[in-house]
Amino acid sequence: MTSSNSNWIKNLLVGKPQEENTVVYRNLLNILEDPAVLVDNSSGTILNCNSEFNKFTAFSPVEIAAVSFKDIIELENAQQFSRKEAVPAELITRNKNRRTVFIRVFVLDELEHLYVYLIIPEQQYLEQQYSWQENLFKVTQSLLRLIESETLEEAFQKAVDEISEFFETGHVYIYQAKSEYPELGLSVSANPAHQFPLDISTHELRLDQSTTIWVPGQRMYTEIHKTARILNLTYVATSTMGPGKTASGLLVVGHEKTQPSKFIVAIMDVFSATLSSLFQYFVLVSNLRTKISKDEWKLTVQSEIINQIQDGIVVLNTDRSIWFLNPSAELMLGYQMREIIGHPIENILIGPDNLMPLLESSRQELYLQRLGIVQIHRRDGDSIPVELKIIPVIHRDELYALLIYLRDVSENEEFRVRAQQLEQRAILGEFLAVFAHEVRNPINNISMGLQMLSRTFADDPKNKDLVDRMNLDCERLTHQMEGILSYSKPFDPKFETIDAGVLVQRVVDRWKPRMMRVGVVDFVQKPEKLPEISADPRLLEQVFTNLISNAVEAMSQLPNGTLGIIIQEIQTISNHPQIEIKITDNGPGIPEEVAGRIFEPFITTKKTGTGLGLAISKRIITAHRGNISVESYPGGGTIFAVYLPVKQGEI
Repeated sequence: MTSSNSNWIKNLLVGKPQEENTVVYRNLLNILEDPAVLVDNSSGTILNCNSEFNKFTAFSPVEIAAVSFKDIIELENAQQFSRKEAVPAELITRNKNRRTVFIRVFVLDELEHLYVYLIIPEQQYLEQQYSWQENLFKVTQSLLRLIESETLEEAFQKAVDEISEFFETGHVYIYQAKSEYPELGLSVSANPAHQFPLDISTHELRLDQSTTIWVPGQRMYTEIHKTARILNLTYVATSTMGPGKTASGLLVVGHEKTQPSKFIVAIMDVFSATLSSLFQYFVLVSNLRTKISKDEWKLTVQSEIINQIQDGIVVLNTDRSIWFLNPSAELMLGYQMREIIGHPIENILIGPDNLMPLLESSRQELYLQRLGIVQIHRRDGDSIPVELKIIPVIHRDELYALLIYLRDVSENEEFRVRAQQLEQRAILGEFLAVFAHEVRNPINNISMGLQMLSRTFADDPKNKDLVDRMNLDCERLTHQMEGILSYSKPFDPKFETIDAGVLVQRVVDRWKPRMMRVGVVDFVQKPEKLPEISADPRLLEQVFTNLISNAVEAMSQLPNGTLGIIIQEIQTISNHPQIEIKITDNGPGIPEEVAGRIFEPFITTKKTGTGLGLAISKRIITAHRGNISVESYPGGGTIFAVYLPVKQGEI
């Protein structure tokens, strides 16, 4: 009320008879929009009040006439009120509720001590005096920044704290929908005591309007209204969260003192919409994290499959530059992926003349191309046979990438060549066996005749020496025929699970006395535990006995020979672990012209050798799906290496 309003009230009362004052006072007070009382300040008696005061305090006009002003307003004396500014005070309602209000005083008649006290509810006064809109924007901005929170629960807890501070009440609650039941459960609250119900049915919600306000005296439709009535709240506001007619949550705000602002519906709509956006954001983030987690799992599994597969895979960009190749492709081509990423495929994959035209055709026409078995060249120039396919990766009729599939068939080719060799050797063996058998009897007859002839030349040393040398040649031929028969005789391996290290050590121990006599020192290096192999121990002992005997014989003329045996597990071929047994000596070595053919039959460096020992050894190792090789340095020693596959299932 302004000073002009005060003067207007005074003028209105001038000249009025005393008996008319009561009616005038009531009409005057009822003109005012805010609760107001007329007080005799000398006695503190309330003389009259307006209807707004009756609504605000729940006192009836009859009841208020018997109440002292000091009984409903806590103050020390009237002088504490300013005639220019509103002063805060505590108002006690008929229900003994305390409400913070602001009071302005206007003097009607100083002589009669008549004062009008204008009572302004706190929320209304603050809306008039302060920029609550600015505060609303600040709170809304704070709510929007809650997307930086780690979890939705943390964000909602911070949100109720912000809203609680804005409304200056501890009764702020957020309910969230339950997936298994048609109800909402209390998620977070500003009041740790959780005085509101823990669960509310969705049937109680008014989905036709987002925000509803309940005040005492209205009908109680929900458990929230009943709780607000029990807690003696001045109002409770509820606002649904979620799009359209779906309620994914509910924001509840209640107050114990202040009446609801005329803007509370708009404010609640703003807060609930912001919280709905917050909820949708975290749902989206959660879904994205779940999808990312699933995608990461799929990528990890697919990557592991690609990395462990024995076939080579090269992935090209649409411009035919290299994007990826798996370890098997690295091994086939002799390149590491980091060396050739981004390089044109034609600079790396060297193959048949039609390879690049077919690759371009697959890129343009989006057709799978099968080249069959072709030869491709490695980085070191060697060529290997591979089964090659070009596979376009298409999504929605658009080319995403090109896959080059390489399956190494060199092992199959090797098996085919070996099978052919074995077949040829089998035929040769049969022929040699027959030949040796047929030749051995005549040689024996010749040898017997030469022995008899030698005795007749007892007095003729020259002819006797000639006959004896012829007899030695017969013995050598007999020994050779026996070796041929041994090489050509078929054998049937009896496979069993054995420890290669133990078997080799057993052969070495058997040869120790012979090595000591010729001055050869041995050492065996092997791990405590080796993967087992599947082999015929009798045949493998024959191989290692032959290799060790050859090494000892080669070093028998040296002053100090050394026999070294190193046994270890290797994985030079991806997913094909092997046991490597290296037998080394420091003998004179194998001549270069012989070393390349040392495993062929009848190739030997010994004067009395048959040349079949190493050929038989290679045959035995091949039957075990293994390999044997030699490295020799004339004048510097020899290294024989035997490779046997680890038993399937042993890693």
